[in-house]
Amino acid sequence: MANNLKGTVWKAEGYVFAYDIIKQEFWTSALDKEENSKWVMGGVHPDFDQENGFKSNGYSFIVAGHNFAGGGKSIEHVITGLMGAGIKAVIAESFSRLQFRNAINYGLPFITCKGIEAIASTGDELEVDPISGQIKNLSTGKEIQAAPVAPFVAEVAEAGGLISYIQNIIKEGKVDELR
Repeated sequence: MANNLKGTVWKAEGYVFAYDIIKQEFWTSALDKEENSKWVMGGVHPDFDQENGFKSNGYSFIVAGHNFAGGGKSIEHVITGLMGAGIKAVIAESFSRLQFRNAINYGLPFITCKGIEAIASTGDELEVDPISGQIKNLSTGKEIQAAPVAPFVAEVAEAGGLISYIQNIIKEGKVDELR
């Protein structure tokens, strides 16, 4: 996982329900980042309720409030869609446990940060260090400390997801380390 991620923020207003990140009608598609990215945030905001509506804006980060992506089943399309849309990390007050685990499995940083909504707005440029938890708003000069990403989670992200991580462990003959 890169130490410093830079990019533009889209700030979610209110509760972001998992079923709205990718509408249920698109769950039958394959778990494909490119395909799933076409419909990201279509149910969250009317501006994004069209093919590539969110993705075409070039956002790198989502900033959100409590229980981001909650209220549903373990829908992996949400994570693959966010990744395909160019999201480098989601920074929120808290996350749905199911989607938090899915994000780890796919290597997408979900960063918990109390107070992030107060220092970031749509269009702001951020620099995020997931390893240290340091977040700088390059547009306003404000800084905030988030919870650092756990070392294991960083390793999984660096490998490109949990499956790749496990495959690498097997290739390196380090299976006993997983026990």
